[in-house]
Amino acid sequence: MTAATDTVPARLLLRANQTPTQPAYWRRGPQGKWHPVTWDGVAGRVNNLAGQLHRLGLRGGDRVAIMLPTVPEWEYCQLAAHSLGGVVVGLDAHDTPENLRHILRTVAPVALIAADAAQLELLTTACPSAPAVSISLEPSPSASVHCLRDLLAQPAAPASNWPAVSPERDATIVFTSGSTGQPKGIAYTHRQLCLAGEAIVARYPGIDGDSRLACWLPLSNLFQRIINLCAILRGAQSYFVDDPREIAQRLLEIRPALFIGVPRFYEKLYAGIRAEVAKRPAAIGKLVEWAWDIGTRYQAAQRRGVPPGLLLSAAYPLANRFVLGRLRAVMGSDIRFMVSGSAPMPAWLLEKLHGLGWLVLEAYGISECVIPIASDTPSTYRFGSVGRPLPENRIRLADDGEVLVRGEGVFRGYCGATGDESPLDGEGYLHTGDLGRLDEDGFLWLTGRKSEIFKTSTGRRVAPVPVESCLKQLAYVEQAVLFGRNRPVPVALLCLDMAALSGQGTDQALTSEQLEAIGRDLTTACEALPASQRPAGALVTRRGLSIATGELTSNLKLRRATIETRFGEHLDALYDALARSVERTRTLVLEAP
Repeated sequence: MTAATDTVPARLLLRANQTPTQPAYWRRGPQGKWHPVTWDGVAGRVNNLAGQLHRLGLRGGDRVAIMLPTVPEWEYCQLAAHSLGGVVVGLDAHDTPENLRHILRTVAPVALIAADAAQLELLTTACPSAPAVSISLEPSPSASVHCLRDLLAQPAAPASNWPAVSPERDATIVFTSGSTGQPKGIAYTHRQLCLAGEAIVARYPGIDGDSRLACWLPLSNLFQRIINLCAILRGAQSYFVDDPREIAQRLLEIRPALFIGVPRFYEKLYAGIRAEVAKRPAAIGKLVEWAWDIGTRYQAAQRRGVPPGLLLSAAYPLANRFVLGRLRAVMGSDIRFMVSGSAPMPAWLLEKLHGLGWLVLEAYGISECVIPIASDTPSTYRFGSVGRPLPENRIRLADDGEVLVRGEGVFRGYCGATGDESPLDGEGYLHTGDLGRLDEDGFLWLTGRKSEIFKTSTGRRVAPVPVESCLKQLAYVEQAVLFGRNRPVPVALLCLDMAALSGQGTDQALTSEQLEAIGRDLTTACEALPASQRPAGALVTRRGLSIATGELTSNLKLRRATIETRFGEHLDALYDALARSVERTRTLVLEAP
């Protein structure tokens, strides 16, 4: 591929020329029927919209902020802005008002594109100055607001009338999650985005024109947009699901070849299957447990490269055909493998899903490197690791185990920041903040975030993520957060799924017997951990952590400091109770009112 095609709009035009009549984007209509748009149709809509944006005054280098649901129009807007040399900034409708204000003041957009007039008003108020162009997906009563659907339908002059877009021009600005402070802006060029797309399709070569992909993650998330770019590169078909809560129901209709998700999705998928099995007669439940155990042992033998044995070899085809295959049907009949990113996925869950017949591959990346740093592949994976580094990245481990990466996907620095704030060292290595190790076969294993590892008052170092993974093995634990910095022992906050705990929701306080049972379960779940890392106590709550309360980032990462502050009084009470307790054979559990 020559440098002249190393821009996102050039890749779209190339795809439209190669497979003009093949389906590109699918949208579900009100009657439940999916309607396609061909690659030629996508290119035509993008050309029309780019012409209208140019007529409205958008020029190269102008920032375009987009807050839309996960619909094809998001991509049309992005690709049209790219065609003019505009810089796209994705906004998450679930982000906090403080973060949105900070982002908009940082980028000062020339154009705002939102779902409706109410969103536009909210965003306009947060901008440092009124944007020159305001566009709404839905018709607006304001004469100054343009309707996106009308702009898409209006023919435009050919793209040859617009200035050429350089591969080195900035294409997008993304923002860090803000889990430890205000989000920081990161700019990536067209060439870097194309490099990322090429790296991913090389890692997963099975993606082709017959592949169906579910586009369901927020498009403010750059990773979902890169996957959509991969679809352009390979001619794959993207099915847009505008409400992520509907993804489970839509998978049977979409029948994706591969599926991209976050660990939370897979945790809920596993819990949902368990809950459905629990509703069946006891005999059915025992049959499922038998088949799942057979599948888990069979796949474990396959991963180790050892013969599964005669009995297991004979039992597995029966278990797979009559039980496991039926359970897998919830993800559609064409799934080949799945990918998990954004946070570590516990090895036990990977093993359980693989026992069912689903291979989930982990991918590791951070906002400051647009190319994934490492990933498993369908033929080369190791549960618990994040796979081998991609060849585009050069990996080094610092003396303390921090993962350092250098390559063309690494960012240049935060927007508007001074050099003192940069995580890049003098050799151009990005200090990721993640601790890890490389094994003898080149697989990368992450052991924790430097910023999250804490010391207890006894001097013990504790990495919270492995402990939280153990706690989330319990079916009724929705979320888990470990605390203990400068305290004598670690303790955990557990957000409970009351239906899974008691069989039905309840507004009543948990009984002492229930709290004691939870304590015993926690002790058992963590018994394989070193004694210094096992939580001595737990605070349970029936209120889940959320983005709206500022406890989670927009991509569902924990804001640990915020959570600790919110539950500080109850955590203090738990530590006081631990100091008075003489019973240490089980985990002490209190409920936060």
